[in-house]
Amino acid sequence: MITKRGVHIENIIYNTDYAELITKLPNGYTDMILTDPPYGIMYQNGFTDNKIPHLSGDASDGIDYLWFAMECFRVLQNNSHAYFFTRFDKYPYHYECLAKVGFVIKNCLVVEKGHIGGIGDLHGSYANNSEWIIFCHKGRRLFNKTKLVKNVYPSGRYSGNPEIKHKTRFNSCWFGGGMPKATPNSNWRVKNGFSHPTIKNVEFLEWLIQISSNPDDIIFDPFMGSGSTALAAVNTGRRYLGCEIDSEHYQLSQTRLAKMV
Repeated sequence: MITKRGVHIENIIYNTDYAELITKLPNGYTDMILTDPPYGIMYQNGFTDNKIPHLSGDASDGIDYLWFAMECFRVLQNNSHAYFFTRFDKYPYHYECLAKVGFVIKNCLVVEKGHIGGIGDLHGSYANNSEWIIFCHKGRRLFNKTKLVKNVYPSGRYSGNPEIKHKTRFNSCWFGGGMPKATPNSNWRVKNGFSHPTIKNVEFLEWLIQISSNPDDIIFDPFMGSGSTALAAVNTGRRYLGCEIDSEHYQLSQTRLAKMV
């Protein structure tokens, strides 16, 4: 049950379509949006004997992205951040929709995956080893000062000022050592029995949440999948709210959250 802001809300994922949930939320109800909506590409790992079923809601016509963007803008608090995963061929349209409804688009983050993508033309196209994420403001919000990465100074130049000990601004491309991957290694997914083909790395989501929200904030993800956003919210002292239409992936999210108790 959705309550008015100011009243404690249970951490909850609903097993329902995103439109059913988002239309029930009051204006400005959420503090941060972090989500990977379906792209309308009928995603499936086709180059393996162990094929994973198509994602629910990822039909060839996709979702009504303009309406989705408008509703996300409505339910987000003023002066807050939003992150929308996208893909190179969907980026222009997603960018257009988000800008049209009022989001101020700051960057497209390009973040290294934990594995190299294996779909598409294996002999005539470059392998996909990154995730794209459109980073937006509703209004303007400064980054939090975190302790995620220490600044590196030439010998003798660091003055000991704690204000500059850690990075307060990150690059838009996250590659190499010291930065979390956007997705877990495919071997990890198989070993742990995860059937969701686009699962995100919880540690990476934790970094975004710490940079862009405060403890006890509500992190909203209308496409929860296997629940990685919810786990990241719990691990960083935030609350979560979202939904997942696929019953199998919804149950997986509940199993993962139950193991945290």
